[in-house]
Amino acid sequence: MAAPFPNLSTAELERLLVALDPRVGEPASLDAGLGDPSALLARVGLAEDPVSLMLWLEGWRSAGGSQEALLMTVQALLAQRHSSVAARSIELVWSGPDAGPGSITRDQSVLIRQLVERAEHRLLLTTYAFYKGPFIKGLFQLIREHMVTLPEFQVRIVCNIQRDRGDTSSPETLLRKFQQQTWLCLWPELPAPAVYFDPRSLSLDGVKAVCHVKAVVADQELLVTSANLTDAANLSNFELGLHLSSATHADDVWDHFDRLIQQGLLQSVT
Repeated sequence: MAAPFPNLSTAELERLLVALDPRVGEPASLDAGLGDPSALLARVGLAEDPVSLMLWLEGWRSAGGSQEALLMTVQALLAQRHSSVAARSIELVWSGPDAGPGSITRDQSVLIRQLVERAEHRLLLTTYAFYKGPFIKGLFQLIREHMVTLPEFQVRIVCNIQRDRGDTSSPETLLRKFQQQTWLCLWPELPAPAVYFDPRSLSLDGVKAVCHVKAVVADQELLVTSANLTDAANLSNFELGLHLSSATHADDVWDHFDRLIQQGLLQSVT
């Protein structure tokens, strides 16, 4: 039975791939390398503990293994590693009753607190609705404590301000009501985050629209979810989201909302 391929790190596999690929680096043949495995391993920076790989390469050569086949083997191992990392960088997040044994989803209420605890530079929360239940009260207190500890920590909340059906109050009246009754109840102490809303939600004329996005950006992590910032949504409702450990996607969402703010399409609540 053939010996298993040595357990190399991804970085070591990538260096070995470069040494084996005739299109990259020195045009040395693999035969020369297999004739002197220690020289090959030294050339790719694997000389610290080369014994297991050296023996494996000698076995590969004696079995008639070719340069092209070994190159394809290393490429396949790297592709498998990258695929596994990509799969782990996206996970399902669940609110509601536990599915029991075999469930592969995360608890959203736990994840949101972890996102806040891990964040050091920026936090964006967007929601259609929020209410001050025990979970949200605790979450907002955690955010505030984080802001006190990290003065440069940038926190933004984008929310919807509701106009009830048949309500003909002016946009200014509804905004003032939200400031004095809703927001001060949710966040009574300083420091406070920057809070924004879509003014179209209060319009009496023209296109009426609401902010219906539910997402969290915490440094380089992103959560996109069906759940509002309410106790019901995070603890009991059936809700589903995707957690992405992706700097690119986190930057894209943060930058998108930043442009909406800079262009005045989202306006400050305070």
